[in-house]
Amino acid sequence: MYDRQSTKKHEQDTAALLDHLEHSVVSAKSMPFSNNCLVDREEMLVLIGMLRDSLPAELKQAKWLLEQNRQLIAEARKEAESMIREAETRMTGMIDEHEITQQARQQAQQTVEAANHSAKMIRSGAMEYARKRLLELEKQLTEMLSTVQENKKELK
Repeated sequence: MYDRQSTKKHEQDTAALLDHLEHSVVSAKSMPFSNNCLVDREEMLVLIGMLRDSLPAELKQAKWLLEQNRQLIAEARKEAESMIREAETRMTGMIDEHEITQQARQQAQQTVEAANHSAKMIRSGAMEYARKRLLELEKQLTEMLSTVQENKKELK
C-alpha cells in the first residue's frame, strides 16, 4: 500500500543523509596540490549504509523481481531441456515407427517453443514492471535532487 507520509519521511531522511554526506566531503581536509581530500572511511561507510537503507522499497522490489526473473528463466530452460531429453528418449524408442517418430519430433518442438514463449513472456513482464518502478524511482530521486538544490540555494 502506498503511504505518502512514509514516502515523505524517506525522502527527508535521504535528503538529510545526502546533506550530511555532502557536508562531510566539503569540509574534509584537502590534500596539498590536488583535488583529493581525506574523509573518515567509517563515517562514509555508515552514511552510505544509511542511505541504502532509506532507499524506497520499490527499488528493492525491482531488484527482487529481476532476480526472480532470472531464476524463472533458468527454471524454464531446465524444464525445456528436461522435456527435450525426455522427448528424445521417447523418440529413440519409437524410431521403428515412422509416423510416431514424426509426432514425437513435432511435440518436442512445440514444447520447446511453448517453454521459450513462456520464458519470454515472464521476462517481458518482469522487465516492464522493473522499468516502471525504476522510472518512478528516477522521478522521486529527481524531485529529491531538485529539493536539495533549492535548499542549497536558499542557504547561500
